[in-house]
Amino acid sequence: MDHMSNHTSSPSLMLKLSWLVLACLPLLLVGCAGSRPTTSVHETPLGSVFLEPVSDSSFQASHPIKLSETTVGDVLRGIHTKEKSGFLLLLGKAAKSTNLNDIRTFSEDDIAFLTPHITAALAQANPTQRVGFRIYSTAYIAPSAKTAQQRETTAGYLFADGLSLHVTLTQYRHYAGKKSAGSQKEPRPLPDTDGLRDREVTFLPEGAVRSDVYDRSSWIGKSEDRSLAIDYQLLARLLTPPPAPAPIPQPVPVVTAPPPAGQAIPSQAAPIATQDTELQAFKEEMKALRKKVDEQEAELQRLKNPPLKKKPTP
Repeated sequence: MDHMSNHTSSPSLMLKLSWLVLACLPLLLVGCAGSRPTTSVHETPLGSVFLEPVSDSSFQASHPIKLSETTVGDVLRGIHTKEKSGFLLLLGKAAKSTNLNDIRTFSEDDIAFLTPHITAALAQANPTQRVGFRIYSTAYIAPSAKTAQQRETTAGYLFADGLSLHVTLTQYRHYAGKKSAGSQKEPRPLPDTDGLRDREVTFLPEGAVRSDVYDRSSWIGKSEDRSLAIDYQLLARLLTPPPAPAPIPQPVPVVTAPPPAGQAIPSQAAPIATQDTELQAFKEEMKALRKKVDEQEAELQRLKNPPLKKKPTP
């Protein structure tokens, strides 16, 4: 009897197990599709940098690429997250100039941590990989610690394409269960699943942003608000200070040593000698003219008063 009972219950158990496998199969497929084998480049309790493959067959990055740490640091330093408002959500790009709680995404400590490892990752990535990063507000202490569950995480990925560095944020100062700052007026505050629910990603200076990505703004906060393409060569030129104007040359006074005693200065003696000669010639001319005038006056006087003729003596 017990044997019969075990025999009849076995098919029922197998049927239940079959249904359970079929029910879990979609979840298993999704989990397998979503998981991507990553290659760690650097990992510490404060964050990590890694390489991950891109499943999109049309993806083709300019990897490997050697960029300077200064270039990567300038790109990270220029990324900002700006709080959206209802006006921004309605008007999209037309209101992008409105400055609402504009915050730099990465601190100088974050940049110092990420820059060398992102630079190394770009130099070793292949064309079908992108560089992922994750950085925490506090160091990871223990999995069971309550503070570890509420540490804020900023994460994203980047890749090089030609002269552009594409950057996308997937999380911004996010922790599990965090509510959106802009949801306080809602009757039922919704969880902010990535810290970017009411924020968009911008870049300064705007002149370095590639317009083909930057102009694809979203009216309802889609992923385009989280991605940027930065022309890193143009960024370097924009951040280089203009050259200082050349100083106007000032005339330098010429100091000459005094001539030895008894020696005349040629440059000054010539004009003085010329003046003396001209003055002497003028005096001679005046003297000759005066003599001629005197002679004419004497002749005129003689003509007026002729001499008396003497009477002959008898």
